[in-house]
Amino acid sequence: MVRRPPDHAAERERFTEDLLAIMTAEEKVGQIVLAPSPECDAACDVTALRERVRRGRVGGLVGACPPDELTTLQRVAIEESRLGIPLLVSGKPERGSAVVMPSPIALAASWAPDVVERVARQLAGEAHDRGLNWLLGPEVALSTEWNEEGVESTWSASAVLAGNLAAAMVRGLQHHEPDETGALACLRVDHASWTRRRVDHRFVQKLRLVARVLREAAPASVALGPLPTTTPENGNPGKSAEFSIGWSGGFEGIDLAEWAALARAAGEDPDGVPYDGLAVEPVLEALADGRIAPRHLDDVVRRIIGAKYDLGLFRTDAPDLSPPSGRSVEDAQAVALEAARHSIVLLRNDQALLPMDAAAGEILIVGQAAADRNLPIAGPGTEATSLLDGLDSLAVPYRYVAGLALRRDQTQSTGDRLLDADHMAIGMASEAARRAGTVIVALGEVGKRCKAERTLIEALQAANPNIVLVTLGTRPIDPVIRNTKLPCVLHAGGLGSMSGQAIADVLTGVFSPQGRLPMALLDEAGIGQSLGHGLGYSDVGLAETAVELSHDRVVVSAVLHNVGSRECTETVQIYLRRPKGRGQGASELAEFQRVTLAAGESRRLVFEIGGSEMGRFERDGRFTIDSGVYELSVGLSEARAHSMRLALPRAVAEAMGRSLSSGPLPALFGKMRRTG
Repeated sequence: MVRRPPDHAAERERFTEDLLAIMTAEEKVGQIVLAPSPECDAACDVTALRERVRRGRVGGLVGACPPDELTTLQRVAIEESRLGIPLLVSGKPERGSAVVMPSPIALAASWAPDVVERVARQLAGEAHDRGLNWLLGPEVALSTEWNEEGVESTWSASAVLAGNLAAAMVRGLQHHEPDETGALACLRVDHASWTRRRVDHRFVQKLRLVARVLREAAPASVALGPLPTTTPENGNPGKSAEFSIGWSGGFEGIDLAEWAALARAAGEDPDGVPYDGLAVEPVLEALADGRIAPRHLDDVVRRIIGAKYDLGLFRTDAPDLSPPSGRSVEDAQAVALEAARHSIVLLRNDQALLPMDAAAGEILIVGQAAADRNLPIAGPGTEATSLLDGLDSLAVPYRYVAGLALRRDQTQSTGDRLLDADHMAIGMASEAARRAGTVIVALGEVGKRCKAERTLIEALQAANPNIVLVTLGTRPIDPVIRNTKLPCVLHAGGLGSMSGQAIADVLTGVFSPQGRLPMALLDEAGIGQSLGHGLGYSDVGLAETAVELSHDRVVVSAVLHNVGSRECTETVQIYLRRPKGRGQGASELAEFQRVTLAAGESRRLVFEIGGSEMGRFERDGRFTIDSGVYELSVGLSEARAHSMRLALPRAVAEAMGRSLSSGPLPALFGKMRRTG
């Protein structure tokens, strides 16, 4: 994170207020006007854009700008405009350019905030080299089922897990090296899925997620997005409206809901983050006829100026604010490999088929996905390492067969039909499987099990019971084949450029699997693995679990034992069920710790569960801590957790509330202002 001098806040306030006092109405409005960058707008009149910047009628750009033109525009803003206010340059951090990082749902499977923060630092560095200083991410959404649309971009089913990882992403995006200007992050919870799904509690999940991020990180901007104002019913999502948390004074950064409110008051229909369709004249007209209050405009501009001050844009004389850092591809690959390794989830290992033992016989790789270099990055462009590439890099001897005929048309209907060439390919694979010691079947994006792939797996299972299924698609798969589960299933979807190397490291035991499911996985029969499930290569156990009540918090403790012969990293999880009768009967993840233990080591873990975790949000944003009987569970997944009941007296609930009242959260949401 950026290190600030002790008097930074006071100097920032003085500077911002002094500058605001000498700004004209036109210059103030100019700060909320964002123009598409010349690189993003082929029809852009660069000369006209420079003139608008010179007159103070543009406060920033949307999209990366060609380096030479960005240097010119910043020079014009700093040296030729009346007040010398530099530009913000906004854009999405994406997943990387030359090296692609794991997808959001893959990173969520890591349950590793430190890993996510390192990924974000790498992405921020690349964005900095493209001239961006306002990163419109992380964009966080939740999913409860793996078959939901857009699941690859979601951050799990748990607001607590997603909030922890999003806070890590914010810290990483806003971190910068001493010789750089840094970047602003934007916590975005404005995805349409927050309101279009018929889930009434999604509202309080969003508030819980945002509260956790604001408590653990300091995003420079927030896009809260619409919040439901009516309960979903009859299959309809209900009504929703825009709300602001910045107006109350609890959040000091840029609140894009207030920015959008100015646009609507000026007769515009804001769409997108940030809105780049605003012009100076409509806002000036709305200001003149009273549709926009001067105080409202001043507050929005004050936050923009403060953000630019935080970036250090006012403390440099050079328009070329920071030259490219010369980051190496090798550094990016190291970060991507670490993240990919941590995001692999071992669902089952009944016969201890993993890690692979070359002495156990020939290794057979089956499936076209094993050779696919585009699948791990979900599309064409920069190629990833395939599973076969990873095994080759470790000099692992294996035999490879496709298993099925190549299909040019990958539609579901095509997959449901067995081609004549499929029967031949399956026969060849089955014959090879009979002579192999271990059979690794690699599957890609297949949705529901299609007939061809199911037939292939059935034939291989009949030929050799030692089957390891590796799923490389976004959604994990745990099929039932002939009324039984496969003995070993490894999910490794969406891992990015270093996918194949990471999978090979896990298969061979170079790296022990540490990933955990970010949402429950159910099979065709509705049976499966719970949130937080995942195995390693060492046997671990929890003992001596206990719960104690303090004057303003609950203390949960347990002893974690590694009884295996290998070092392991385990994720210990706390689940909470609030008193029934208040719409809070479901179990929710409340906290977790990732712990690394040497072989044979034991360690006592302590969790402090305070009012922020015990309490709940009402639909009006108020935060309540109820007295009553709570259920706390500690374990290695939601299903493998030891449950304990705790009676929370009213006096303790009130003490928890008082301990929270001195801070800005979570009471902040009780002061939300409707903006549209």
